[in-house]
Amino acid sequence: MHEEDYNEALKHTHAGGTMDLHALNVQIFIKMYRADYAEKQLRVMQQIDEDHTLTQLASAWLNLAAGGSKIPEAYLIFQDFSDKYPMTCLILNGKAVCCMQMGNFDEAETLLLEALNQGFRWIGICLKPSMA
Repeated sequence: MHEEDYNEALKHTHAGGTMDLHALNVQIFIKMYRADYAEKQLRVMQQIDEDHTLTQLASAWLNLAAGGSKIPEAYLIFQDFSDKYPMTCLILNGKAVCCMQMGNFDEAETLLLEALNQGFRWIGICLKPSMA
């Protein structure tokens, strides 16, 4: 019913206040093809905490949306995440998208297969009957 109703979503998130809402606004603006607004929202996040994980993630999203020379910057952010945190599907997919944009399809395929396998492992953990 309200799928892709970005203006309605912004009514509920635009007040901001938390890094989560600011990051969500960046995503919404990117989906609306309004990189200018996404950039403004990212600047707000950077003023609050430039090193916050969500600020870095939003920066990677915006760099991916911008394309071109910004893609290696996005890749470095995802690489930094993979050095700091356990590898997740989000990190693997982010790195894979960067690789595809840079024309490195072999590495992208490897990353996507790893993400797929990780997803299957996660499903297996969730579906295991609990030991009582």
